[in-house]
Amino acid sequence: MKVSIIAFTDNGMEITYKLSNSLSGTNDVDFTRCGKGALSTWTEEHFSTNDALIFIGAMGIALRAIAPYIKTKTKDPAVVVVDELGQFSIPILSGHIGGANELALQISKDLGSIPVITTATDINKVFAVDTWAKSQGLHILNPECIKLVSSKLLKGESVHIKSDYPIQGNLPKNIYLNDLNNPNENNDNNNDGKYDVIISHYDLKNEYGNDTLLLVPQVITVGIGCRKDISFEAVEKSILNIIKHENYHILSINALASIDKKANEKGILEFAKKYDLPFNTYTAEELKSLEGNFTKSEFVESIVEVDNVCERSAVMKSNGKLIRRKDTCDGAGVTVALAINNPNISWE
Repeated sequence: MKVSIIAFTDNGMEITYKLSNSLSGTNDVDFTRCGKGALSTWTEEHFSTNDALIFIGAMGIALRAIAPYIKTKTKDPAVVVVDELGQFSIPILSGHIGGANELALQISKDLGSIPVITTATDINKVFAVDTWAKSQGLHILNPECIKLVSSKLLKGESVHIKSDYPIQGNLPKNIYLNDLNNPNENNDNNNDGKYDVIISHYDLKNEYGNDTLLLVPQVITVGIGCRKDISFEAVEKSILNIIKHENYHILSINALASIDKKANEKGILEFAKKYDLPFNTYTAEELKSLEGNFTKSEFVESIVEVDNVCERSAVMKSNGKLIRRKDTCDGAGVTVALAINNPNISWE
């Protein structure tokens, strides 16, 4: 987590030194003392590149500084204000998804300060779906629906979640999983036969989305083979067409995989960079050692010493099962296969 701290006074700098020391163990921390007229420049520079900002000073100063740069709750960094005596730590932006509440609690432990948490789900001790989604690595497609789920829980009503994958642990209070008609449920609200939250790797935004919170796990590995010096455009078009054809969401991809001979293929590397995905490669011997029913090609084997690259690499990386066999992508010089493995999701 990249954290930047700014202070304005001598007292504030003393707090800054303490926090820098305590937070540096698990975070990348930098700090500065604000010079005259430098706050706007500092905030603009760090707001878009940092995971968290900590202001040591008055809340009004922090609010005015960040106001021009606030975008969405899924992208904004955590922002916490600490007074210059270290008496209070106050999250003012991205309390749940950005982690500002958690950071404020950590600061309170480090300084012996009082955390001032104002988010309703926290102070009422009810399940916070956005915090939970972040902790489980689930992408939130329509954050505007978070308030609909939280509102039900704050009123003591039931929230129904449909998941394509098993979820370990005990259900939180008033949460029902894959069950719209539980006989033990209080008839406190009419769910109209609809789920409040859906967890799936499918692209469901056109089917739901207006009043159903959509969460997407990263569960799909793309295995890829290609001719030498393939273009980024060919790689991107091929992968996106396959994903769209299967109606999977692009955010469900967790990695790219191929043979080690493609480790420096610029087109694949550019795609991995653009979509922020790891690119893993394996030797021919590693791929051949994988047991299973794969689409064989004598031509591929004559070139790279293994009968299939895309299917084998996808399964090897995912440690799962094929859900889309080798596709030659209309002669684009790219072959793509998809594998899936269930995410490790827990209520804890």
